[in-house]
Amino acid sequence: MKVLFAPIGDPSNYDKVEYKVNDKGPYNTYASFYAISQALNIDKIAVYAGLSLCDPNCNDYNCCKNSVTQKVTKKLGNEFDLLIAPNIYGTRFIQKDRKNTLFFNFIYFNSLKILEESKPDEIYIDITHGINYMPLLATDAIKLATYTYVVENNKNGVNLTIYDSEPVTRGNQGPYTIDDIYSEKITVRQALSSILLPFLSSESKNVITNKVFKVIYNSLKASSENANTSMCNADFIYHVVNALSSGIFLYLISKKSEINNCLNVVENNLRKLDFSNFALQINFENGNVIYSENIPIEVSYLHSLLKVSSHIAQGSNKLSEIRKIAENYSTSDSVKYVVLNEISKIEKAKSKIPDSQTLYATILSEKPPKLCSADKRNLIAHGGFEQNVTFLWKCGDDICVCYGDCIENVEKHLG
Repeated sequence: MKVLFAPIGDPSNYDKVEYKVNDKGPYNTYASFYAISQALNIDKIAVYAGLSLCDPNCNDYNCCKNSVTQKVTKKLGNEFDLLIAPNIYGTRFIQKDRKNTLFFNFIYFNSLKILEESKPDEIYIDITHGINYMPLLATDAIKLATYTYVVENNKNGVNLTIYDSEPVTRGNQGPYTIDDIYSEKITVRQALSSILLPFLSSESKNVITNKVFKVIYNSLKASSENANTSMCNADFIYHVVNALSSGIFLYLISKKSEINNCLNVVENNLRKLDFSNFALQINFENGNVIYSENIPIEVSYLHSLLKVSSHIAQGSNKLSEIRKIAENYSTSDSVKYVVLNEISKIEKAKSKIPDSQTLYATILSEKPPKLCSADKRNLIAHGGFEQNVTFLWKCGDDICVCYGDCIENVEKHLG
């Protein structure tokens, strides 16, 4: 399956010219994405146009949506899925905070939906017809959606390629070459590292606390939604970040319910940007369009993190399943082999493991146990299976593991 994304500006003045792609063609068309589609046998095209193409006489979203659709399809046809994004333009189309974050969030959320439904092995972005900030933000948003999709589906080797055409000059029919300007084959590990990266700066926790959750909770209050937000805060997010990056997968499994609840809280904030059920508040004032809501770009990064963490955490607390998680979702070989080595040690002690939940240190009996007293170095060095916080018991032919009442001690070292 091959999916092509294409952000565009105003197609009204596009000329019909000839394009060549990978020495194939020429293809005579108004839009470069049609040439790419023909050359590469693309299965699905998603085109992102801006709401700023709206007819000035419109005074509601549906009128704008219809007018943009007519404007785009009149020139470019309708052999693609057209999604109309809340972009900014001059002083007519603006966010109330004077930023342009809604465009990024819209592209990320809707691109992820398309990828989850289509399940492609090859993903393409054509930035030829984008304008101003649109190709840059769209590319970053689609890449984030791609990384999320790769981890969610445990798909190694997904190809992501970005195309751009030579500049078209009026009166010259071409042919113009559409070049591959960026290409990568994405692995699960690479995708995970990219998703985690925005959370690893010294300032990121402050941003999550003072910016992201402030907006999310204000939105919840305004909508009177009943959401379980007790665990959804910056401290919990960083417990998840550090557990995922360090390979402490037992913590993620232990907190799967809280991760899912937090994901729902964040997704409810993004869901209003779902193109099939668009619910963003928009004010039409004297010919101007003001997006009344503010959704920071970091909300998409947070959604991506929780989405992949939720997927990884769905395994059970059996050692055989944690082994599979470590093999598939470790951020490095070092992390993977630390976890696998500890699992092998536990499996070798299987004959000593009772049927009831028992502290690992007690089973080994190497020294008097210090219940719930792990230190950070030992917790990470043992892949989360530190003896004084880990409980083991037999589960049929397998071994089950949990933190029991020691979960708070584990969290203390994941902050």
